[in-house]
Amino acid sequence: MPLTPKANLLRAIAHADPDHVPWAGEGALRLVDHAGRKPPRAGVDAWGVTWAPLPASYHVGAGEPAESYPLAPAANSVAELLDRTFPPVGPALFAGLLDGINPAETLVVGQHGAGLLDRLVQLLGMPAALTALLSAPEACAAVLARIAGHHIQVAQGYLAAGAEAGWLADDYAGDAGPFLSPRVWRRLFLPELARIIAVYRQAGVPVFFHTCGRAEAFIPDLLAAGVAVFNLQSDVCDVEGLKVKYGRRIAFYGGVASELMLRGPVDRIAAAARTAMWTLGREGGLILAPDQPLAYPPEHLAALAEMARRAGRYPLVGM
Repeated sequence: MPLTPKANLLRAIAHADPDHVPWAGEGALRLVDHAGRKPPRAGVDAWGVTWAPLPASYHVGAGEPAESYPLAPAANSVAELLDRTFPPVGPALFAGLLDGINPAETLVVGQHGAGLLDRLVQLLGMPAALTALLSAPEACAAVLARIAGHHIQVAQGYLAAGAEAGWLADDYAGDAGPFLSPRVWRRLFLPELARIIAVYRQAGVPVFFHTCGRAEAFIPDLLAAGVAVFNLQSDVCDVEGLKVKYGRRIAFYGGVASELMLRGPVDRIAAAARTAMWTLGREGGLILAPDQPLAYPPEHLAALAEMARRAGRYPLVGM
């Protein structure tokens, strides 16, 4: 009896003899948002951050992750954040989360809002946030613990509403490498991340983790903390090297560069998809997708899906 797409996806994540390479758009998983996860089109959000207004004529594609960008931070110093009330998390945020979704056929993945570093940067602005991590680490640790507490409640809310996986995201690197010291990250961020991840681990469900840039330095600790699937920037990270080094311990969501998916042409997208399947998914461990969840031309998404259907059945045939 053939596997359902969801069962095949879970086998791929676990490197447990999937039938085929799952791909974005197959219907095996659905990323869902709790109410208020995305920032507003304009004005002040529940965290006190001011967002730039976008014109009424600007229409956001269904796949785009945000609708605006921060214009002004919520506070001028990390000390101010210690006394600030963060947004409450309650059942109303998750009402109707599974509407139109059959969880027997689709893995429901709850997306979290800005991660620990991204949220600190939004609340303080980039220069003040990075300076505070060095000049006021104890105060930063206290604020990060409170941000993590918010994420823990979000994770619990997703699980109570029927989600079976979590999607965390935080950016630690640029194209040339980390812009946040791994030493500082391990001291201030990793323990709080582990607390969030533990909610999903204790429920026995996988955690997906997205980070931009050349972020290989953070992967070993994230694996040890319990991340199951990494969504990395494949055109700057050595994902092939990570696959070789960590073998069946690591799984990937992505494999095709966002820039290529946006610009094409379709023959290069198809070739990149086939290469990704062969290098990253020979024994499972790959969900073929663009590296970023953006609004891509339909014909580009179709090229990726067609290659997955044509060349993604196990055992894979080499290039």
